Amino acid sequence: MLLVATFVLHIFFVTLALGTSGLSLFGFWWKKGNWPTLARLAARVTPNAVGLGIVTGIAPLLFIQVIYDPAWYTANTLTGFWSVAFIFVVMGGYSLAYLFYLKGSPEGRLLWAAAFSLALLFFAGWIMHVLASVSIYPEKWLQWYAPGGAVDTRGMHFHAYNLPRLTLLLPIQALLSLATVLMLLAWYFRKREDFDRSFLDWVASLGRRIALWVVPLFWLAGMGWAATQGRYFDLHGPMEIWFTLLALGLFLFYRSLRNPALQAPQALGVWLVALLNVGIMRELVRAASLERFGYRVAEYPWQLDWGGVTIFVLTTLVGVTVLAFLVGVLYASGSKKEGVEVSPALERLGSVAVGMLGAWFGFFLLLGVYTVIFLR
Repeated sequence: MLLVATFVLHIFFVTLALGTSGLSLFGFWWKKGNWPTLARLAARVTPNAVGLGIVTGIAPLLFIQVIYDPAWYTANTLTGFWSVAFIFVVMGGYSLAYLFYLKGSPEGRLLWAAAFSLALLFFAGWIMHVLASVSIYPEKWLQWYAPGGAVDTRGMHFHAYNLPRLTLLLPIQALLSLATVLMLLAWYFRKREDFDRSFLDWVASLGRRIALWVVPLFWLAGMGWAATQGRYFDLHGPMEIWFTLLALGLFLFYRSLRNPALQAPQALGVWLVALLNVGIMRELVRAASLERFGYRVAEYPWQLDWGGVTIFVLTTLVGVTVLAFLVGVLYASGSKKEGVEVSPALERLGSVAVGMLGAWFGFFLLLGVYTVIFLR
């Protein structure tokens, strides 16, 4: 469950980066009405979303490396060239997005940087999609490793992919993450007097309209995924039912929004639940594939180590406390143009977070010293 839960945060920020990148390109190209203003805001969000996508991607990647290590490392070996290139592709996409935000977004210049950034970020998603696809076809590994009996160690081929699944996970989810954040933007800034209320109402309405138009495509891509990869693993029936109910629920929810600027927090919650469902579907496909070869997560050998569990729980508590403080500061800092005084409660939380972080560093330093001196 932790793998799926952490993946939800990761895919939300990744798809948000793609959505805001595309929106900034369109807004500066269209140059009509409120679009350039919204494009500037979107360009500012993109590099932040990429950074958060990278940070939140560490946890699910570690879970996959631990739980599905044979499949994951085989996929990385068979696609070795692109596994290494992925790092540089992401670096290029982030750098160009930041360049556009810093030097081009105020006046809509350097659109080429935004375009190349979007292309590189999408290509990075494609590489991850291929790696995930290769890992779920063990019956083809030998054929890919030695086609025709000759070993190919270059790792340059995109051995497996599924276009309906890729379409669902990247462009369609990017539009729905973007729609959710547009509603959140209107909800957050509507208390500020320096923001035009009509502009915020337009942004919120735009988010709702995007969601209503894209949800049918979400359903179609889900049906395509079920009819291809789902059928291959004999999961097409449950997937078709699951995606139909999920798309119907999303459509009815977005249609029921009478004031999306006020109902944005609910929209965020609903979309995160939808992402959780898609994440569960991904894991069901992976589990169905590997179970054919007797590999079951429930039967994975493990040994309980209370020391490791304690360190994990304490680290999580420290991380959540620090993160809660940072989110609180960020939320308060943008609530007024001139900024606001930090509330006493938030200030106390900050003191606690700093104290916990200091204790955490001290604990690990002492643990390291103890290990070096007494456990050599």
